[in-house]
Amino acid sequence: LNPVLNTETLQCSEDIKVLIEESLCFITEAINKYGLENIALAFNGGKDCTVLLHLLHMTLQRLNLHNTKVITVNIETEEVFPELNNFIAQSADLYRLTIVKKNGKIKDALFELKADMPHLSAVLMGTRSTDPYSASLRSFTPCDPGWPSLMRVSPILSWSYKHVWCFIREMNVPYCTLYNEGYTSLGNIHNTQRNPALLCEDGTTYKPAYCLTDGAKERAGRTK
Repeated sequence: LNPVLNTETLQCSEDIKVLIEESLCFITEAINKYGLENIALAFNGGKDCTVLLHLLHMTLQRLNLHNTKVITVNIETEEVFPELNNFIAQSADLYRLTIVKKNGKIKDALFELKADMPHLSAVLMGTRSTDPYSASLRSFTPCDPGWPSLMRVSPILSWSYKHVWCFIREMNVPYCTLYNEGYTSLGNIHNTQRNPALLCEDGTTYKPAYCLTDGAKERAGRTK
């Protein structure tokens, strides 16, 4: 077990503890139902899937699956920030991940992943209900018709923007440095800017992402 990674929740606020336990139950349910070897983790380095990655790590520790390798897929749809790629590489080392990289549109990448690994049954995703097109999702939702035959498992679906940052900071979870520079939602280098709601009074510098108090403005720096 890497000593840098904290799995104790004693320091967490009560509402975060409740969410943690709920999410760990969903992950455990998926492992029991599909088998860990038939589950992939979708990881792009963003804050939500970073939370999910750490929750998965916590689950594996609880289940005494300390040295188990989890299939981790990184789908690059457009040009990504170098800082994001650096963080993904750091996370691979820290969490001992073997990352499978796919390029192109998400649908095509998942079809390719399924063709390469036909045994896959489910994908763990860091989707939240406030994400675009996600309000009607459930924690276990099959992919839409015309997509690969996979179960989308979304253990943090009920988490808010505030919950995400409380977890990261209270659990001391490593995260991408871009979030310290005023970015609150990371897309690609063409559609992502610093969040204007975090602009400091000097008109030049920006506050960190965890300073955003209105979660509804999470995507204010995104053009799409």
